[in-house]
Amino acid sequence: MNMEKILALEDFDTTFAKRLAKNPKELKEYEKFIAEEFNKDGDIALFLECLKVVAKAKGNIKGLAKDAKVARKTIYNMLSKDSNPSIKSFFAVYKLLGGKVVFSFH
Repeated sequence: MNMEKILALEDFDTTFAKRLAKNPKELKEYEKFIAEEFNKDGDIALFLECLKVVAKAKGNIKGLAKDAKVARKTIYNMLSKDSNPSIKSFFAVYKLLGGKVVFSFH
């Protein structure tokens, strides 16, 4: 991927986050959407990329961490490149966004 595409994606995230920040209802819908998408495909990397948009829309990591009841540093670590969050911190944020944790054994 070339740098122009990367910058365009970064700009999109920031622009979209600003839009969501101005519309709390749309932000809630986006949060629900990313939790539902994770339910469908289980793509943690995609979920965490979308979580970056949510964090930007909420204005800071501190607010997201407080709402999820996890340490701010934990959220920063989750959003870092090549993140491998603990199941506890991942599901704390996942539930915050409206996800439902269901385990089944086959």
